[in-house]
Amino acid sequence: MQYTAIKYELRGPQARITLDRPHVRNAIDHAMEVEVKDALLKANADPQVRAIVITGTPPAFCSGIDLKLHRGRTSQQARAHFESFYWGFHTTHRSLDKPTIVMLNGPAREAGCTIAFMCDMIIAAEGATFGLPALDRGIVPAYHLAYLPRVMGKVKAFEFCFSGELMRVEEAERYGVVNRVVPAAQLEAEVDKVVQRFATKSPTVMKVGKELFYRLMDMEFEKAVRTASDIVALMASYPHSVEGFSAFVEKRAPEWKS
Repeated sequence: MQYTAIKYELRGPQARITLDRPHVRNAIDHAMEVEVKDALLKANADPQVRAIVITGTPPAFCSGIDLKLHRGRTSQQARAHFESFYWGFHTTHRSLDKPTIVMLNGPAREAGCTIAFMCDMIIAAEGATFGLPALDRGIVPAYHLAYLPRVMGKVKAFEFCFSGELMRVEEAERYGVVNRVVPAAQLEAEVDKVVQRFATKSPTVMKVGKELFYRLMDMEFEKAVRTASDIVALMASYPHSVEGFSAFVEKRAPEWKS
């Protein structure tokens, strides 16, 4: 696929997806939606890639869905699009074997927040902000009503979803929504550091671990603990697990073979 709304590039073990419609602050149109999903699957299929980074061309990370797409649409048409975006992006991300990192280099609004929150990690530049002005447009911030209370707690999530006030990433970090906040000049280096750390891990174990991580989140606690124990026991005979233990005992770096 030829990309027109995003940029895709390989940087060593990193696949970089850059939302690239800066004239509309990287608002998501149909082309961008399709291209982001395609790029995620492309990166996932590339054995060279060990982590996927999503960012935006300045001055913003993403301003949300391009609202011009919804003018004059019926509720059925709007529902079809929102299901394609929200559920489609969710299922695509859940199918990935590799960690996804948002390099938040500017404001994120509405569906831009959705992309960020659906990924595995968020590393943000100081001063970047999240915003959910949906109610000011006569729309309910659907995804965030399900996700944010589980992360931030009820009262803070309610305020953020319904007030329309911006949340600085420094505050989001305190509530566990962002992994870390660094000066803008250090953002690239911090993301690269995390990518390099992931690149030292077994890709097979990362795949199993990531799938298990999200599966356990959807389970009742006791069942999740039992399931995790069963999977870890089964993995003891995995070649990558055997290699990891052997490398530790022999005091050498492990050699992960596919």
